[in-house]
Amino acid sequence: MKPLLIGIVGPSGTGKTTLCKQLKALSRNHEHVRLDNYFKSPRTFPKKGQFRNWEQPSNLKFDLLLKHLRALKNGQEVHAKTFPKKAGAKSEPMVLKPKNIVLVEGFMLFKDKKVRDMLDVKIYLDIHSGLMLKRRAIRFGAKHVGDYDIKVAIPEFLKYGVIQKKYADYVIDATQKQSEVIKKVTRIIKRTKRVV
Repeated sequence: MKPLLIGIVGPSGTGKTTLCKQLKALSRNHEHVRLDNYFKSPRTFPKKGQFRNWEQPSNLKFDLLLKHLRALKNGQEVHAKTFPKKAGAKSEPMVLKPKNIVLVEGFMLFKDKKVRDMLDVKIYLDIHSGLMLKRRAIRFGAKHVGDYDIKVAIPEFLKYGVIQKKYADYVIDATQKQSEVIKKVTRIIKRTKRVV
């Protein structure tokens, strides 16, 4: 059986990465692909006010992601690299394996039609902007820049991100406990496996 590609989208703070890591930890048959590893160089990002805007779909290498997803779908290993977001961090090599379930997650994943069409199931994790602010503040801690969230992250996601909900096969309320979200996504995966 060819790998099933499960796409997971949602605003920052919905727990996309945590969800995929936990699902991968529960099964050796799961692989995890992060859209964050497909950023272009931040030097090329446009500015919005005083900030470099990380929230634009044009900042992402969708062509490379598509190439990698096609390889995985055809049963081939992919040799890729991590994208270092922290200052001073270096890119690390990584191998993506064509396991039964390939979880592909990212905040703008459904923006590219070719990538979207590659996905067997599309899931949107939904939270309101107030919770997005709160969770981003917790995640980034003392170095967090609240002005960036208010002036860039939230307006840009409202412009480019929320529209992706219309492409989703399933919309899940991500304000509930992570354990509940995991249960719902697991049920969706099992249901998809039975149908395919």
